[in-house]
Amino acid sequence: MDMTREAMEKIEQLTQPIIKEVDGHTYAITAGGMTEIKPVPDMPDPLALTSLDALVKLVRTEALHIAKYINPIYITVPDPTLVKCFGQPDPNLGETRLTYYHAKATDVPGWEKETTLSFEAAMIALRTRFEHTTDTDYALKLLSEITTGAKVTFNDNGIATTVVTQKGIALQGNESIRPIITLKPFRTFQEVEQPASEFLIRITDRGIKFIEADGGMWRLAARKIIKAWLENALAMEVENGSVVVAL
Repeated sequence: MDMTREAMEKIEQLTQPIIKEVDGHTYAITAGGMTEIKPVPDMPDPLALTSLDALVKLVRTEALHIAKYINPIYITVPDPTLVKCFGQPDPNLGETRLTYYHAKATDVPGWEKETTLSFEAAMIALRTRFEHTTDTDYALKLLSEITTGAKVTFNDNGIATTVVTQKGIALQGNESIRPIITLKPFRTFQEVEQPASEFLIRITDRGIKFIEADGGMWRLAARKIIKAWLENALAMEVENGSVVVAL
């Protein structure tokens, strides 16, 4: 039997939910039960920043004024290249948190877990992509001796590499290379001290390989350095409880 248009419209009406307002809350009532309809707040996107200095200035001049009735505001460091600033749950926004800023370190060259470079490229990288340490000087001296040697012989026993360099006819040096050196690649915000990492180095006739040997612990160290920097820069706000800085 064909259903009439009137009957189809009646069935359609019966399947539509009934909307009810109860004590300021909106509910949709269907045959399956009652579900609260929660409004979706119109949330602005976090302001994108590229430095810790900008974050500190905006927290002081803007965020604290926005959140003056809902203190404290929070700053977290989830990643060595990212800092987030957000407020407490706001009852006017359905108990959601307003995220004010994301500071992202976009101008750091970074350094891979395992990097192989020619001797000349490694010398350039050590001068331009690393914060200075005593082991930076050691690596530069080592590479300089290798690149200026007329004859280079390598002997790698799996623990350390021995390099024999010969300059001219009579001058020859035989040196066992330290297998682990400590370096500070630029991997986080440039306003802070770069975290140190141990690197295993391996030398072949084609170049030098740097292998990260700290198990990624530099990431936690970097986050702690950023947290300490922010707590110092916002010392008054942290002390009076209007700002909380956390990892």
